[in-house]
Amino acid sequence: MSKKTGNKKSDTLKKHDPLARKYLCNIEVAKEFLARYLPYEIKSRCDLSSITIESGSYIDGDLKRHCSDIVYGLNLLGDPDEYLYVYTLIEHQSCAEKLMPLRILRYQLAIIQQHLNNKVDKDEVRLPLVVPLVFYNGQQSPYPYKCDIMELFTHRDLYQKIPLGVFRLIDLTVIDDNEILKHKKLALLEMFLKHIHCRDFASVHRLLTRVMRIAQENELDIELVFSALSYLSDARGEEAELLFAQIADDVPYYKELVMNYTEILIQRGRQKGIQEGIQEGIQEGMQQGMQQGKQEEKIEIAKRLLALDADISIIVGATGLTEVQVKKIKKLLH
Repeated sequence: MSKKTGNKKSDTLKKHDPLARKYLCNIEVAKEFLARYLPYEIKSRCDLSSITIESGSYIDGDLKRHCSDIVYGLNLLGDPDEYLYVYTLIEHQSCAEKLMPLRILRYQLAIIQQHLNNKVDKDEVRLPLVVPLVFYNGQQSPYPYKCDIMELFTHRDLYQKIPLGVFRLIDLTVIDDNEILKHKKLALLEMFLKHIHCRDFASVHRLLTRVMRIAQENELDIELVFSALSYLSDARGEEAELLFAQIADDVPYYKELVMNYTEILIQRGRQKGIQEGIQEGIQEGMQQGMQQGKQEEKIEIAKRLLALDADISIIVGATGLTEVQVKKIKKLLH
């Protein structure tokens, strides 16, 4: 008996969706709905006569069984090029949803993204307002939860200082070099990133050498220093090699690391030359000899890097040896 009643109740809930949609998809009813329920500060700026019903649903997964959505498009008064969306969620769950603000945020972002995808002028980035309205008729009355996403955060006072969609910009291009030099272990990363695009790269050699000295003074992880050198090499090529020579002279602590890395660069050049030679038709016997010599050079470089306690993943990337090969070399050294 109760099972039959439960099914009847479920069937009734399923009827809410088509009934509400049928009404709210009628333009005249929709105008009255928006005129009555839109916040005044929004409604007073909208041209209700411009209302359109947008296609598509922004609800995903299991939620489609419990609610449906309608999206209205409206022009703003005095500016027909400015668009505003009113997202209406027809809620017919028997239980209210505590995380509703989070769901609404996801839907708002989806509507904004769809708007951007449909724009003809892709270079114009102006986001439309999306005003959410939830049409609720659940069994709990009144609706028991807050409608502000701020209420979902543990530290609401901190959320007010960093609300969603707002970020603090760390603009390295405007931070003074002398200030960056005070940033201890962070200085190397920030200085390299700031000046990597410098047209006259030689003009910042001494500055970058100085920040290498700061890295030494603050005992920056050698693996991080190695990664920074690799980054410079990939970005600036031969220009970086000149800087490496200066670092070797001015910061003796990193001289061996720089020399080893320079050998890696030479190795890369040789590999490139070998590949070009193969493409031009080097005889198979000569190719094998070169490969054997190249393998020996890889092993020597791996040994030097292991002596510097470089991470195995870095050695693999620098030499082309496999992880198993590097581990075997490490075992032989010990």
